[in-house]
Amino acid sequence: MEIMLQQKDNTQETFCLIKSEAYIMRKNDLIVQRIKESGLIISEIWKVRLTISDIFKMYDKWIPRISSIMRFPQLFNIDVYIIEGQDAINRMYRLKHKIRYEIWGWEYKKGGFLHCPDSIEEAFKHKSIISKRILEVIWPLTN
Repeated sequence: MEIMLQQKDNTQETFCLIKSEAYIMRKNDLIVQRIKESGLIISEIWKVRLTISDIFKMYDKWIPRISSIMRFPQLFNIDVYIIEGQDAINRMYRLKHKIRYEIWGWEYKKGGFLHCPDSIEEAFKHKSIISKRILEVIWPLTN
């Protein structure tokens, strides 16, 4: 499976990881709907199960590590949406904050509900970790 971030014809590939609180508060469908409405393409869904070690590799600071361990329970599968589109990394990053604002009702930038990379470097790093924990791939999808 190709883990490199693909970029062809000005199209980038990124991902959106749905956190457990999105399912608990029934906001997972809203997140997917907003991604589709933005014009980005969901090309695959990965079912993954991250380990504590994976989370420590993904996040350098202790607070994100601890909160992520609580959000990504090792006994549960996590949905990761593979997303494609022009300038997908930046567009998904901006969309992440809009979705959080819609759910929270105020500007809250400290996380919640979904994770997507902030940069090309973070996208590569996180995708290389996540791709090693794939349990199932669902594709191709139609938007």
